[in-house]
Amino acid sequence: MTQQPDPSDPNVPPGAPQELGDIVRSLRTASGMSLNALAGAADVSSGLLSQIERGNGNPSYSTLIKLAQALGVGVGEFFGGQDPRPKQVDLVRASARRRLLLSEHDLSYELLTPSLNGQLGMIRAEIGAGWSNESAPFRHDGEECVIVVAGSLVVVVGGHRHELLVGDTITYDASIPHWYANRTAEPAVLIGAMTPPSF
Repeated sequence: MTQQPDPSDPNVPPGAPQELGDIVRSLRTASGMSLNALAGAADVSSGLLSQIERGNGNPSYSTLIKLAQALGVGVGEFFGGQDPRPKQVDLVRASARRRLLLSEHDLSYELLTPSLNGQLGMIRAEIGAGWSNESAPFRHDGEECVIVVAGSLVVVVGGHRHELLVGDTITYDASIPHWYANRTAEPAVLIGAMTPPSF
């Protein structure tokens, strides 16, 4: 069952579920897929997908990964807000970061670059205690570098497990399936950079 976002939560912008639903519907329509076809390709129920598209709830991060893979797009397509017009210099205030719209309150992804349309993409992620995306690994074009700035994080790339502590970095070919896990009782925070942006 999809967890409904708490409207009093300051991390959930007004209209976020409907905005995400509109993004999913637009991507599905552009791909020429029916609702049932996308649900089948993503291995999610058509009822859940219909709820998401109607703005009646936010999916989990694992569900977003499955939807992105079925649609042939990066998870970054689901960041809320409009892409700004490119400029020579773009300042992103901490209060204006675009966020990935998720149901999990213990998981937060923020875009540090203005968009994912430049030559470099950067994100900040806060990963709650016990969270893992082992069941839906990432896989996308490009090269990725991650630094842990708080807590610790397990990063598995192509079946090889790496335990990162504060200050540790890992760089890898992002086309190799990779996933993160926070095996501790405290949140972990990471900064990630991707080139080209393909999160």
